[in-house]
Amino acid sequence: MCGLAGVLCRAPGMAGGQYAPVVERMCRRIAHRGPDDEGIWHDGPVCLGSRRLAIQDLSPAGHMPMVDPSGRFVLAYNGELYNAPELRRELEGRGVRFRSTGDTEVVLHSLIVWGDAALARFAGILAFAFWDNERRELWLVRDQLGVKPLYYLETGDLLLFASEIKALLPEHPDPRVDEAALIQWSLYRNLDFPNRGSLVRGIEAVLPGEIVKVVGGVRHHRFYFRAPGAVDAAAYRRAAALPSATLVREIEQELTTVVREQLVSDVPVGTLLSGGLDSSVLTAIAARYRDDLTAFHVSIAGFPEHDERPYAETLCRQKGLAFVPLSLDGRSFRAALAKTVWLSDLPLTHPNSVAYHLISRVVREHGVIVALAGEGADELFGGYAWAYRRRRRLQRLRPWLQRVPAILRETLALLLYAEADLPVTSIRFRELLPPTVLLLDRFQRREWLESCTQAYGFVENDHDREILGAMLADLGDFLSPLLRRLDRMSMGASVECRVPFLDPRLVVRAVNLPLDYKVGRYADKWILKQVASRHLPRELVFREKMGFPLPLWDWTRPYARPDFFARGFLETRLGFGRRGLERLVARAQRWIHALFGLITLEIWGRLFLMGRSLGEVEAWLASFEPEQRPGSPT
Repeated sequence: MCGLAGVLCRAPGMAGGQYAPVVERMCRRIAHRGPDDEGIWHDGPVCLGSRRLAIQDLSPAGHMPMVDPSGRFVLAYNGELYNAPELRRELEGRGVRFRSTGDTEVVLHSLIVWGDAALARFAGILAFAFWDNERRELWLVRDQLGVKPLYYLETGDLLLFASEIKALLPEHPDPRVDEAALIQWSLYRNLDFPNRGSLVRGIEAVLPGEIVKVVGGVRHHRFYFRAPGAVDAAAYRRAAALPSATLVREIEQELTTVVREQLVSDVPVGTLLSGGLDSSVLTAIAARYRDDLTAFHVSIAGFPEHDERPYAETLCRQKGLAFVPLSLDGRSFRAALAKTVWLSDLPLTHPNSVAYHLISRVVREHGVIVALAGEGADELFGGYAWAYRRRRRLQRLRPWLQRVPAILRETLALLLYAEADLPVTSIRFRELLPPTVLLLDRFQRREWLESCTQAYGFVENDHDREILGAMLADLGDFLSPLLRRLDRMSMGASVECRVPFLDPRLVVRAVNLPLDYKVGRYADKWILKQVASRHLPRELVFREKMGFPLPLWDWTRPYARPDFFARGFLETRLGFGRRGLERLVARAQRWIHALFGLITLEIWGRLFLMGRSLGEVEAWLASFEPEQRPGSPT
C-alpha cells in the first residue's frame, strides 16, 4: 500500500525529467502513505513517483515505480491484490518470470499480458498509473468501489496526478473553491460520488471502477466496472431457489476465503474491532488463521451509552486475542481535529473520522501495519434500518398517505417546515424544494439510483426491487465518504486498512441475494447474522446496532461561540454573513451537525486555501480550549 504521484507532458518536445523536482515535492506531501521507500522514474514525456508502505516482499525487489525487464512498461501502484497467487501461477504458465514475491509485479505483468482486460480479473483494493513507453500511453485506474484514491489536475501542457489532493494543490496555478461543488457538499456532505470534481476547481478524481487513458495528451474515460453490471438474473434466481441453510454456508465459505486471503502479509496484522456485528465476525474468522492477531478498539470516555467496549472485550477474551483499547475524550478529539481535516482533503463528513485516525496511530505504535475493517457490510447485507427497513414500512404506508386530505397534508408540511426554520411563507416553496435538490448535482444521483433499480428489473415485487436498488446505489453514493474516511485516516498513520466485505467476488454474491436475506422478516442483515452465529455468541449477534456515534455537542462546545469564525475563511473567502453565523452558533445544540460541518469547512479553508500551516491552525483551535480543572469534564 503506497502513495503515488506523476506528471505527463502533453506538448511535443517536453521532457518529464525536468519535472522530477515537482514529482518529488508531491511525493513528500503524501509521505505518510509510504514511509518505507521512495522512487522517481522518468523517460520521454512522463515522470512517475512512489512512496512505499512495504507489506509484501519487503526486499528492494518491491521498489517502485516498477519497470518490466524490457524497459517498456512502468507501474506506480497503490494497493493490494488478493488473488495475486492465482494470477501469478497463470502468468508463469505463459512464460512470465518473476523477480519478486510481491503483488506489484503481478499487476504489472497482468497489464502487459492481458491489457485492460486484466482489470476485470483483479480482486483487491488498488489505484495505479501505468505507462507504455512505446505507445506513449498513460493509464490511470481505480478499483471497482473506489477504496483507493487517485486525482488529477490539468494545467497548461501538464497533466499532474497523485493519490491525494494535498499533493496537487501547491502545484495548482489558481486554487479556488468550486462553488457548485460547495453547494453539493453543503447538502450531501459527499463529493466522492457520482461527480469527479472536488472542492478545488480543476482537481478531479478518477471515479471508482474507471480507467482513464491519456493518448496524445487527450483523456479518454471508460468504466470497466459499475455496480449495476454486477446484478445477474440467473445468480439471483439460483440464490432464491436454494435452501436457506445452503446459501448461508456458501456465504460463510466465501467470506472465510476472502478473510484468509486478506490476512496474507509479511508484516503484523490486526483488526479494527468496534464490538459491532461486522468487525466482530471478521475478527472471529481471522482468529482461526492468525494466532498473533491484535484487536484495536475505540471507547467513548464518559458516555457508556455510546460504548461497545464490553462486547469487544468479551470477544477477545473468548478468542484469546490481544486487545488494545483507546479511550477517546473531548480534549483528544479536538486536539486531533485539524490533523484529521488535513488528512481528509475535505471538511469532515463523519465526526468519527477523528477516532479512526487516532486508533490508526495506536495500531502503528503497536507495530501492526495491516488492519481489517468492516466497511461495506451494511450496504451489502441491509444493515441500515433507518434507511432500508424504514423504506419498506413507508411502502406499506403510501396507499394510506394518498388518502389523507390535501389540506391536512399541506398543514402538516407547513408545520414541519416551520419547525425546521425553513421559509414557509415563500410562494410554493414546498413544491420547489424537491426539484431544486435534484438540480444541484444535475440529476446525477437520481439517475444513479434509477439505473441501480433498473438492474433488478427481473424482480417481480416492486417494493423489493426499489429497496434492492437503493442498497446497490449506496455502494457508490453512501459508501464513498466512508471509504475516504478509512483510507485517509489509516494511511495518515502509515497503516493499511483492508475491507474484506468489499472484495469484488463477495460483492457480486451479495448484490444477487434476494431482499429477504438482507432486510429479513425478523432481522436486518439476516444472512450475515446466520453466518456470524457460527462464530460468535448469540448475545453479540442479536443486539441493537449502535453505529459509531460521538457526543458531538459536548465535544465541540468550546467552538460554539460567536468569534470562532471571525475574519476567517467563511467570512473573508466565502462571504458568509457574520450575523447568520452567530445565529447558527446560538442554536448550536439543535443544529450541531450543521455547525460541525461549518467548523471543519473553516479548518479546511484555512489549511488548503488560506495558506495556514497545520501548526498554525492547531494553535488557533487550542486558543478556544477551556482551562482544565481537576475533575472537570473533557
